[in-house]
Amino acid sequence: MRYLARLLAEPGREQHVLDLVASGKGPGTSGVGPDDLPPPGPGDAGELLDARAKEAYRRRLAEIDEDIEEARTTGDDERAARADAERDFLVRELARAFGLGGRARRAGSASERARAGVTRALRQAIAGLGEHHPELGEHLDRTVRTGTYCAYLPDPRAPAGWTS
Repeated sequence: MRYLARLLAEPGREQHVLDLVASGKGPGTSGVGPDDLPPPGPGDAGELLDARAKEAYRRRLAEIDEDIEEARTTGDDERAARADAERDFLVRELARAFGLGGRARRAGSASERARAGVTRALRQAIAGLGEHHPELGEHLDRTVRTGTYCAYLPDPRAPAGWTS
């Protein structure tokens, strides 16, 4: 909730997840804080997928697409469904390995660990609020952007007036 409060306090301002984490820990708080992150070590472990792995994924996806087409041509719905499920799994894994604009995410970086933790915490807070106040949950779901930089981006034509 502290991450969400910080974003709401400064509408339109992008805040790096490491700044949110650093400010989110204090007396009586819970959630992801600087002490909850594993030590960054000398750097990171590199890209989540190397060039060889990317090529293997591409080849397997092409094989699966051919398999799906062949299964549908022969009317083998079960085989097509299995291949489609495998394709969905591979696409999810590729999406996890790449960020905005197709940039490769790096394994083990402090920023990546913070991004995942802050995103999870914000989404849980918004979902919890949405259970008690559906309109507020829907508004926050539309206007809170998560990622390496998080922001509350309300519609400037319909400003919200927050009171504490």
